[in-house]
Amino acid sequence: MDWNLENKGGRGSAILGSDRGSSVGLLIGAFLAIAAVVSFSGCASRRPPPPQMKLYVQSDTATNDGQLFYLMVRAVSDKQFLTESYETVASIVFADPPDKTVVGTHVILPGNRQELHVTQPEESPVAFYFLFTHPGDQWKKIMDQPLAKAYNIKIHKNDVSISKRRSLWRRILWPFGS
Repeated sequence: MDWNLENKGGRGSAILGSDRGSSVGLLIGAFLAIAAVVSFSGCASRRPPPPQMKLYVQSDTATNDGQLFYLMVRAVSDKQFLTESYETVASIVFADPPDKTVVGTHVILPGNRQELHVTQPEESPVAFYFLFTHPGDQWKKIMDQPLAKAYNIKIHKNDVSISKRRSLWRRILWPFGS
């Protein structure tokens, strides 16, 4: 905007003059800037979804005497993991309403290879519970943070081993360990 001094009828007066094209452009520009800020702030407040963790499960035909069983994955504290009994954990699998600590429950078919997906907990360790018909000492395992993107789970009878899965490139470039 600019100030124009005009002399009309012998009087001096200050009249606010405006260039209509530039003021409309400024108004539209300001509106678009505000709209962009509002839309970007809405997007920024959303958290990205938690990462997925892949589980590659391989079990023998003799696992759990050939009967299917459940694998439950939970976000737990170390204290919960150490103190909860098999019966307590087994009651959580089908709890209604579902327990909020459970990040995945899957049926395991002995003798098959399965690829499972679960949501990674953000901060707490993750516990793997193998709900065998006759549980032994190996019915539960815990993994601390930071978690890997993928794990190999091998089950022989009622013995369980869990290891981080390395990428193909890492196995080719450095096959001698982690």
